[in-house]
Amino acid sequence: MQPDRFRGLWSRVGGGRESARVFEALSRHYDDASRHYHDAGHIAVCLAAYDEAVPVLGADDAVEMALWFHDAIFVAGARDNEARSADWFASMASGYLSATFIAEVGTVILATDHRESPQGFQAQFAVDVDLWGLSQPWGAFFADTHDLRFEATHANDEAFARGQGGFLRALANRPYIYSTAYFQGLFENAARQNIERLLALFETGVDWSQP
Repeated sequence: MQPDRFRGLWSRVGGGRESARVFEALSRHYDDASRHYHDAGHIAVCLAAYDEAVPVLGADDAVEMALWFHDAIFVAGARDNEARSADWFASMASGYLSATFIAEVGTVILATDHRESPQGFQAQFAVDVDLWGLSQPWGAFFADTHDLRFEATHANDEAFARGQGGFLRALANRPYIYSTAYFQGLFENAARQNIERLLALFETGVDWSQP
């Protein structure tokens, strides 16, 4: 986590000294021992992917803020994590940031549940960043899947394969996994290859005891 970066962003959008308290609370969420994928490392990866895209897509404070907060609340197996994350962001920002900005960020956070193709540029940008990891080299991609498996304490191996496989299959069935031309051009093919390979692995079974 990058406190100076967070403080700078919070200040740019109208916040003040409360940024330190907000950052500490946010860090506690991401540093929770039950997290293996949805942790501070994932946020760092998202911010790096965002930074790489900024020269082409442009900087957007609402998108960046949404990336910081989009997994603030995470309960394995819950279907309302993004909604609760948006609500938690609103509770932390209320009285410090404008209501318009809070609502804007909340809308972007909600889009990261990936249930529907994102609508609007900000949501598309944030969702593409959140899905960037699908395009990593196979080893890193599978390591992320391994971390997701160990977060999913509510599911046995079969249920995890069914749930994660269904999620990835739904993404692959879209015309494009990524919404922006920038991400499509650079990452679409690699993401599809990884998904295809993982789905085939799920069919034969995975020994999750192996790192």
